[in-house]
Amino acid sequence: MTDHRSVGRPRLHDPEIERGLLLNAAFTALRDKGIDFTISDILLGANVSTRTFYRHFESKDSLLAAMYLGDAQKAADRLVLRLSATASSLEAVTAWVDEIFSFLRSGRRAERVMVLGSIIGYTSSAFGNAVTVGRDLLIAPLREAINSGLAAGEFHFEDSTTVVSLVGAAVMHAAGISTPLIHLEQHDQRATLAFVLRALGHRA
Repeated sequence: MTDHRSVGRPRLHDPEIERGLLLNAAFTALRDKGIDFTISDILLGANVSTRTFYRHFESKDSLLAAMYLGDAQKAADRLVLRLSATASSLEAVTAWVDEIFSFLRSGRRAERVMVLGSIIGYTSSAFGNAVTVGRDLLIAPLREAINSGLAAGEFHFEDSTTVVSLVGAAVMHAAGISTPLIHLEQHDQRATLAFVLRALGHRA
């Protein structure tokens, strides 16, 4: 005789849809309640079980890290795509600066930046690592553009590692998204670009 005993509550969605529901519910909970939101808030918003949550995330910390890295990866993908269409390193650096400033230009994108930025100071090693990785994802296209410009003679400077790091930090600060602070005030984009090109030794 065949044993038909239950092996647990069946899935209502495939894994990717489940994960998306959890991430969307977490963003809403974070936006509405701040960092003190609970896993119960997420389960209610996503209309899924506790078991579903732990199929995808080990903890609230790992969920926060996934949220931050997911947005950082999407932003990095946009940067790579946009820079790939440029004809020179100068155009690529200019496009990178413009894209970073665009984070707070679009209402919907600005909201995500502000909400996720509110957890940058969150004391968690998992999330701290996510912030570091996310920043590296954004800086990588800039690094490639600057190094290409240096090799082609468009830029003139020494110590590429330091220059890339300082230029990236300066632009993010000017754009209002420097870690660990997110604010709405932006410096003038043209003045920021002019500063960057001077730092790179670009000879107009």
